[in-house]
Amino acid sequence: MSRYETNVVLYRLKKDSAFRDRFKSNPGQALADADLSAEERDAFVRWDLRKLNELGGSLHLLVSIPGLGGH
Repeated sequence: MSRYETNVVLYRLKKDSAFRDRFKSNPGQALADADLSAEERDAFVRWDLRKLNELGGSLHLLVSIPGLGGH
């Protein structure tokens, strides 16, 4: 499990609109180069905010990603 890499992906989703668009259209493909565990990858693909937070994802990032956040 990589808490750091999970937050790197979340930060990219927040700040990089092109990456965010790729993620929205094909999350698995967008995450292909990310160093994530199978459990982390699955949580991202399902966009399971609770699981991502349990895996170390910053709650602030999870709720503040434009078009994906938990607001």
